[in-house]
Amino acid sequence: MTMDALKLFYESKLEGKRPRPGDRVEPSTLEQRTSQAAETVDTAETLLRHLEQRAGQPLRSCAAIDAYVAAQPTPTDTARPAGRSLLRETLLVLFLVAAALQYYYVDVSLEIAALKRITVFVPVYETPPRRSVDS
Repeated sequence: MTMDALKLFYESKLEGKRPRPGDRVEPSTLEQRTSQAAETVDTAETLLRHLEQRAGQPLRSCAAIDAYVAAQPTPTDTARPAGRSLLRETLLVLFLVAAALQYYYVDVSLEIAALKRITVFVPVYETPPRRSVDS
C-alpha cells in the first residue's frame, strides 16, 4: 500500500471520532469536555479543601501539613515481610545446592558409564608341589 492509501484508510477510521473544523458540536458534548477540563485543573483552595476533608482536620499552615504528613505511616507496599523473604531466599539457596549436587552426580555417572571396558589377564604361576621331608 502506498502512503496515500494508508492516510485515506486511517482518516476514514478516525472520521467519526474527530470533529472537523466548522462542524457543529452538540452542547452536551461541549459541556462534558468543559467539565473534564475543570476536573483536571483545580485551584489551590480546592486542593486544600479536598486535603482537609480527607485528613479530617484543618490544615491552614505549612507546619500543620508537615505534621499531618509526618504522622502518616510509611508505605508498606514497597517493604517485604522479613519472614517470607527469608523463607523464599532459603528455599532458593537449597534448590540451587540440590541442582548443583544433582548435576555433579549425573555428570560423574555419565563419565563412569562412558569409560571403555578394560579386560586384564593376570597370569597364574603354578608353583611346583613341595616335597615333604617325611617321604
